[in-house]
Parts: sequence; C-alpha cells; structure tokens
Amino acid sequence: MSLRSYLVNLKQALSSRTFKTPYRIVTGNQSADMDSVVSAITFAYLTYSLKTPNEYIIPLIDIPREDFALRRDINKLLSYHNITEDLLYFVEDFDKFLDKSTSIDLSLVDHNGLQGVEINKGFDGGQVNVEAIIDHHADEGHFENANPRIIRTCGSNSTLVFHYFHDLAAGQEEFWESNKDVIELSLGPLLIDTSNMTQKVEDPDIKAFEFYKKVLASDTVNFTAQSNYNDFYKTLKTAKKDISGFSFADILRKDYKQFKFLHDDRVGFSSISKPLSWIANKFSIQDIKDDLSRTLKANQIELLVITASFTQKDTGIYTREFCYYYEGQNEKYAELYQLVWQQLELSTDLYRSEAISSLTNGVNDSGSHLKIYNQKKVTATRKQVVPIVKEVLEK
Repeated sequence: MSLRSYLVNLKQALSSRTFKTPYRIVTGNQSADMDSVVSAITFAYLTYSLKTPNEYIIPLIDIPREDFALRRDINKLLSYHNITEDLLYFVEDFDKFLDKSTSIDLSLVDHNGLQGVEINKGFDGGQVNVEAIIDHHADEGHFENANPRIIRTCGSNSTLVFHYFHDLAAGQEEFWESNKDVIELSLGPLLIDTSNMTQKVEDPDIKAFEFYKKVLASDTVNFTAQSNYNDFYKTLKTAKKDISGFSFADILRKDYKQFKFLHDDRVGFSSISKPLSWIANKFSIQDIKDDLSRTLKANQIELLVITASFTQKDTGIYTREFCYYYEGQNEKYAELYQLVWQQLELSTDLYRSEAISSLTNGVNDSGSHLKIYNQKKVTATRKQVVPIVKEVLEK
C-alpha cells in the first residue's frame, strides 16, 4: 500500500461505523511547517505498515484548514505524491474525532509538550492520553511514560521518525525500496531544515541522507533524485518564501506557535522571513496595526513575539530582528526587551531604521505597543527565543 493509498483508505475507514476506538492521532507542532506535517504523515503510515499492522493512526495538522494554503512549500511537496488537502485532517477535525471516540491516544512529533487550545482542552478534560513522542526540540519534561519517547537534537525531526522505524524494521530493506514515496517525502524537510545539508546537520541527518540517496539512486517515484537534489531543494525553498498576495495577517499566521506560560501569559510567536522595514513599506500603518490587533484577539493571546530573519540585499549580511506587540498597560511586557537584552544581544542599530521608526511611531499609542530591535545573536532561532521569553516571564 502506498502512502497516498493509506490516506485514501483511512478516510474511507473513518466514514464507516467500524473504526476502532479510542482513535489514535499523531500531530506535529502548531507552526505546521514541512517537518511537522511530514513527520506526522510518515509516522502514521509507518506505524500502520511496520509496527501495528492494520491499525490506523490519523495524522492531524495543528492549524485550521483555511491556513494550509499559506504553506505553499508543503503543498508543493505533497503534490508530487498526489496528496491533496481533502486527504488531510486539521484542528477543526479534532473535536469531531473526540466526540466519536470519547478518548484519544495521541502521539507527538516535532514537539514534546501539548500545543493548541483544542488539544489542551481535551487533555485537561482527561480525554487525551499521550502515548508516544519523537522530537528534536528541548525536552520540556512531560509525559515520561510515553513509548517511544525519543527527544534529541537533530537537523530535521523527520530524520528521527525515519530512524525509529528503520531500526524497528531492521533487516527489512526491501520495505524502503518498495516505498520510495516515503523516502522522497522525508527528503523534503531534511533538505529544508538543514539548508540543503549545510546547516544544523547532525549524525542522524547524515546517515538518513546517505540512506535516502542509496534508495533513490534508481527508479525514483517522481524525480531523478541523484542529479536533482539541489533543484528539489531550490523548488521547495522558493515555494516556502513565496508570500505573494498575502496580507500581513497571513504572513503572521504562516509560521506561528503559541504557548501558555506559568503566570497565565498567553504568548504567540510568529516567524517571518522579511525585515520589519519591508513590512512597513509593503503595508499601510493602519493595516499593520489592525492585523496586529486581530492576531491578538483571534488567538486569544496577550503578547505577540515576531522573530524576523533575512539576508540584507545590499550587504549580504544575515540578520535577525526581535519584535513584539501588546495592548493595554502591562509593565512586564513593557520591560520584556530589557529582560532578554543580554541573552539575545539586542541593539537599536536596526536595518533601514527610518522605515522602522515610521512604523513604530505610527502604531504606538496609549493602547498599542510595538517594539522592534536588532538581534545580534543570529544563532538564536525561535527554538531558542521561546524558552528565553518563557524564563523571564515566569520569574
């Protein structure tokens, strides 16, 4: 059975009255990037094929269905395998599954703590049991009894998913030869997350990549991988960066996560690949202000952190910006930049500072507060920024 056939059969099985309960679901993190989506889909398929034969796991994408169109790189990758949106499951499906199943056995990939209002609500109500974790983020210390519970750093989480099932099915090399679609799908996030095997590459990534090349050396499903790895990466990277036609709110939603911290601080984190000066020149001040406010309300958060990363076109310098927005009066948020100043090596030496000043002057008033800084510690991605912000807010 191909991976696509699995998804087709899963949809048919769910429509029948004989689907086994409790439902088993696997979900990636709330940013729903390529790594999370592919990790969830391959985990579901490989569990069915190699671990618990004929027992379906539902891969859930932890965003609203309408947001999936913003993930143009993922849609491009899935299109190579004729996997369409109607074969996938999203946040709004979770409550429906819970209603039908009354309880859910949940596996987490590409994160190790629950994310999303719906899933957390189900867990708080005693209806969700976390049964497995495969993740490459920092260990949050939850769900110690999960099995497997694999948490270690790695360039791509899809690599850890592959190695788990490859080890589980040791000696069954013919399985991978007959399931090249799984390998090709896993190759996408590996290349994207490691910038074509040039950054954040660890030993599991290297071993997975060598295995992928061996399997794909002949008779590949959709492309001649041996000669087209670079083109494949460039195609997916171009699709990922394509934000033509997006509103500012769309850009904020494209790569978004949110967390609830110790003192009930509900914080959203948006990663964007454009400088804030570009945002200031692309959209009107009023549109930016309205979209920032809508983002707070739509996600029921008090604080929005925006992490921007880009290469300056005129100098070629790789740059990061740390930005945040909140409304009303909150002394802790007002001082947040001071609390993270040293750890993130913040400065006011901003790229195209005139545009930034116009933006903040236009947005800021007694009820709206937008702060933007240059982040000199360019190695600190959102993975590092989230725990830093968490630590200072929880003191």
